[in-house]
Amino acid sequence: MSDTKDIQRSVSSGTDIEVATSYPIGEGDASSDVDIAAGYAYQLTGDNAYLPREWTRLRWKLDLRLVPLLWFNVTLGAMDKVTTATATAALYGFRADTGLTGDRYSWVGSAFYFGYLFWCFPAGSLLQNLPVAKLMFAIQVFWGCMLEAPIVPGNFLILGMWYSRRDQPIRTGLMYTGLSVCFTGPIGWGIGFLAGEHQWRAMFWITGGMTIAWACIVGLFLPDNPVKAKFITERQKAIVIDKLRADQTGVENKNFKKEQMIEAFLDTKTWLMFLFHVWISIPNGGLTNFAPLVIKGLGYTSQRSTLLTMPTGITQTVSSYMCNAGVFLCAKHFPAKQCRTAWVMFGIIVGLIAAVFLYTLPLDNYHGRLAALYMSYFYLGPYIVALGINTANTAGHTKKVTTNALISIAYCVSNIIAPQFFKANQAPLYPLGMAAILASYALAMITMAAYAVYCWWENKRRDAIDMHAGARIHQDTDFRDLTDKQNVHFRYVW
Repeated sequence: MSDTKDIQRSVSSGTDIEVATSYPIGEGDASSDVDIAAGYAYQLTGDNAYLPREWTRLRWKLDLRLVPLLWFNVTLGAMDKVTTATATAALYGFRADTGLTGDRYSWVGSAFYFGYLFWCFPAGSLLQNLPVAKLMFAIQVFWGCMLEAPIVPGNFLILGMWYSRRDQPIRTGLMYTGLSVCFTGPIGWGIGFLAGEHQWRAMFWITGGMTIAWACIVGLFLPDNPVKAKFITERQKAIVIDKLRADQTGVENKNFKKEQMIEAFLDTKTWLMFLFHVWISIPNGGLTNFAPLVIKGLGYTSQRSTLLTMPTGITQTVSSYMCNAGVFLCAKHFPAKQCRTAWVMFGIIVGLIAAVFLYTLPLDNYHGRLAALYMSYFYLGPYIVALGINTANTAGHTKKVTTNALISIAYCVSNIIAPQFFKANQAPLYPLGMAAILASYALAMITMAAYAVYCWWENKRRDAIDMHAGARIHQDTDFRDLTDKQNVHFRYVW
């Protein structure tokens, strides 16, 4: 009924130990259908088993290597984006120099995301077919000039290759923060001292140069996947793979599977998550482009306004840490409970309350409006937790890439639409823009609630089919590059 494929690996634990592993391949299976990590499965058993403290040491090693790299990928990309989206440059004559009168500035904020939108599916194809880390290096170089689309999806693919669903939330929070303003704020403030006209151009040169320099570091130190990583031993690779087995999400398979792409398009939860990301990114698209102008409208100088944008990043970071740490701690102390969507709801409610104050407070309440503006950035925590939910609930490499591309499209659509709600003749209050943010928060809550109900129902249905679901480790489906729908042992988090 089945053949046996013997895969031998040299597994190191102080001394090299030769371990022969039988990996059953069913009829009709081909090596291209098996996950890249299959050869490392089931090696660490019996006398060769590893202790919890060995994994703890290895996890620290992974964290110190991967998390800073992924954090800088996101942070420098966001820093470039804020500059390119003209929010900081607008304070130093960008609109006047380029003739962006009336609502034309809103279209510049949207235009960036037309390019992003165009590249979503080509970027997904590149992530499917090319080594991820090497692609990230090339994209970082191009992004220093013009291109960003694969960076965030690539980061989440890498995170899913190295960490289990239980370990992902806290790393996601550490990776995805709002601290790019800690770079753009001081840089923008310093540019204010430059003599002459067209000061805004210096912002583009500085941020673009920093991103290109960072790309070289990514090319040297970021591994494509655990199997090809050179900074860990063969035994440590096997430990990483073993920690991922129970999730049934796999690591990587470069063989494009059309049926997985079709499944992604037909999956109900894909479109619920798509809609959620359309709603939750409306505040990002509006505030990213207009927050510095709102602050300046309160009576501050251009130079001081750049510094006063920095607390927005602190709020985003606190939101990210709080929501993701909440998910992590709940999973650790209440493993039988589902809580991820609850933390999404919490973050949305905080942002919603702040948006209400920003919409209703009088213009002369400077400190109150500034505080409300800062707290409106609390949307980042729910956004990041939702990205983590999407990663945790999607199995099959082609389906992962396709779903990530769709989420990126949702992000682009939202950021194209959002600036159009901020009308030049409504400055500096922008009541239509603030109303759009309020509506988007409400719609985001409804959509996420629907997503949670769908996942709960699907898990119940699978429990009725799979009476052994509690084991969570199934050799018949481990590392087969099956999708979450094909694998009855898969359980969704919500």
